[in-house]
Amino acid sequence: MIPEIGLLFLVLAFSISSFYVFGNTFSFYRNNIFIISPKIVYLFFFSVLLSFICLEISFLTDDFSVLYVANNSNENLPDYYKFAALWGGHEGSMLLYLLFLSLWTLIFYLKSQSSFGIFFLFVIFSLFSGFVIFTSNPFERLLPFSPEGGLDLNPLLQDFAFTIHPPTLYLGYTALTLPFAIAMARCVDPSYKNWASDLKNWSVISWSFLTLGIALGSWWAYYELGWGGWWFWDPVENSSLIPWLIATALIHSAIATSKRNIFSKWTVLLSLGAILSSYIGLFLVRSGIVTSVHTFALDPERGLILLFIILFVLIFSLIVYSRSKLTDLSFTYGSILSKEFFFLINNVFLIILAVAILFGTIYPIIYEIFSGGKDISVGKPYFDSVTVPIAFFLAFFQGFGILSNWSSRSTEPKTLYVYFAIIILLTFSLSALFLNDISVSITVTNLMISSILAGLIYYAFLQIKHSRNVNLSMGFSHFGIAVMILGIGLVSSLESQKELIAFKEKPFELENYEITYLGEEKNIAQNFSSDEVSFRVENLNQEFNLIAEKRYYPVSKSIMTEAAIYPSIKEDLYISIGDQVEEGWVVKAQLKPFVRLIWLGALIMAFGGFLSLFRFKGI
Repeated sequence: MIPEIGLLFLVLAFSISSFYVFGNTFSFYRNNIFIISPKIVYLFFFSVLLSFICLEISFLTDDFSVLYVANNSNENLPDYYKFAALWGGHEGSMLLYLLFLSLWTLIFYLKSQSSFGIFFLFVIFSLFSGFVIFTSNPFERLLPFSPEGGLDLNPLLQDFAFTIHPPTLYLGYTALTLPFAIAMARCVDPSYKNWASDLKNWSVISWSFLTLGIALGSWWAYYELGWGGWWFWDPVENSSLIPWLIATALIHSAIATSKRNIFSKWTVLLSLGAILSSYIGLFLVRSGIVTSVHTFALDPERGLILLFIILFVLIFSLIVYSRSKLTDLSFTYGSILSKEFFFLINNVFLIILAVAILFGTIYPIIYEIFSGGKDISVGKPYFDSVTVPIAFFLAFFQGFGILSNWSSRSTEPKTLYVYFAIIILLTFSLSALFLNDISVSITVTNLMISSILAGLIYYAFLQIKHSRNVNLSMGFSHFGIAVMILGIGLVSSLESQKELIAFKEKPFELENYEITYLGEEKNIAQNFSSDEVSFRVENLNQEFNLIAEKRYYPVSKSIMTEAAIYPSIKEDLYISIGDQVEEGWVVKAQLKPFVRLIWLGALIMAFGGFLSLFRFKGI
């Protein structure tokens, strides 16, 4: 009975949103008023929440008569993972997506109460809730016979990071609907005066959650997949990075629009690009068009419906945009040292980078279609050759852009000279720290970091000198980028590894570490059994043990490896095991210098984004 109640509440939410859209559309074009109050959003939100709770109850009570529960849970699964299993597959993750859409709609109503904004949010919800109800019903029953025990949650997902990574990322994806709704509301309502400021604030919220979500996904891949990488240019990874890049451009464009009344049309188009790029990610993950450990579904028919939703949102939005009367102040790009110019260049590079990554992601799909089924891969060499040069220039423009003034107050050439002087000083200082390992990649990394830090240091000096408030939000966000770049550059340049067959009590060396395989023990857990392989590690005066695992999940008949990691800010020692060979194990030992700086930088960036919500003085 509980699944039927859950479906009933979901249908109710879909009916409320659809009734609001169609009723108010008819009323507005006939009488130029909305006849249905936005207060209905309360009933709408609680309908989705109760639907979500009903599905959670089905998981926690092992109701395997529900098809989705039977396919994604097991009676031996710990309750913690039963709760998170709800978003372990396509149907449940889409219900989580709808829950967050309804949550943001409620929050937007409480903070803004823009009827047009609510209208466009309901349009989006109606599309996706209809998609879930008619093609991806998470409450579908297996009647009259239901399986015993369930098929189990994917072992890859039986991990703590999985419980927080998808929800955090979905909070970011769904929050992109808010700047889109604000932009569309401004297109039809010229009286919406503070739209650019509102759009910027909501974009920062979305960007912050996306930053956290992407970082959590990188962390999960690093320690759970067993290959020791933090980014693989996987199509689904790319599909989360592209909205992040466009959201970054959107924030800067919205700042210029709110401060100078320029780039209005560009800001609206970026809000559309951000939400559409997130929908492209949904399409890639759920259509079966790409193969990845991140994919939720392999159903081309549902993928086709998602494609129609994307096209509908695109065409609908462009029609609204084409009928708008957006105007900017007269503006000419007279000074290449103005903040307006640097914002423009920043946005151009970010969009070029997003398009280049999108092209590399979908090119194998296009090639397969037009080559009669032949496969081709676009991997790390392409993405590195495209992203590194663009990221290098972005770092420079980002650094000096912090110091530049709006065109009403021209930036002095002296500022540029001091900026370059600080860059040179910082670059030589950083190079001295890694003198024994200096290389082209480390030099490029040092230049990028120095460009950002030089801008931040001189900016803070000028603000304090003139007794002005320092924009802490901007400072933390940009500093986080510098920290992350440092981590990426160092781990990519200095990491080392060794693959071999390790035999008991026969040590092998990796850099300054001496590693000895000690033996293995059998372990029986609630839903899996494992071989726990122990290693003794000696480094200078330090000695410790590490345990890597080979796990077997009997229900899904899956074998997973769990890497042994000794973490520190300076470096991670990473040991993963393969197959057992005679009396030894295939072992891959890796040393990853400063890899933790990647995730520390992302946390600092997100913190800076959330800090902006406390209304510190802006740029």
